Amino acid sequence: MFKTLVPVLLATTALYAAETDPMAEVCDRLAAALEQETAALTRMQMAEDVPAALEELRSSLAALKSLMEVDQKELWLYIDNTPGVKQPLVDELERLALQFARLKNAGFFSNGELKALLAPQVLDSPEAQRAKREKLREIDHDED
Repeated sequence: MFKTLVPVLLATTALYAAETDPMAEVCDRLAAALEQETAALTRMQMAEDVPAALEELRSSLAALKSLMEVDQKELWLYIDNTPGVKQPLVDELERLALQFARLKNAGFFSNGELKALLAPQVLDSPEAQRAKREKLREIDHDED
């Protein structure tokens, strides 16, 4: 009896810990917001599709913005150290990046509002470009 009781108690404890961990809830909100953004962008196949999807896009961006109030260091520690959390987020970010590239190549369907909404995520600022160049230099020097 003890052999069957221990796994049940451990599973129950793990489930309870996941339900009460605030970072688990934050990760769920992050994943949901990213999925919502990807879905909204995926529906934008022609210029006529953009207006109908903009409200959902605004909603997902607001959800992502609300997550900025969370302790980012604690969130990344949770994501990096909790099995099964990081890879689904990476996969969703890859799907989102494909949509960003597609919309950027399509000129954002000449929709100024869409371009403005996505600019912080898609368009590189001079600081972001400089950081990328420095990162590439670090990688090149690591291979020497």
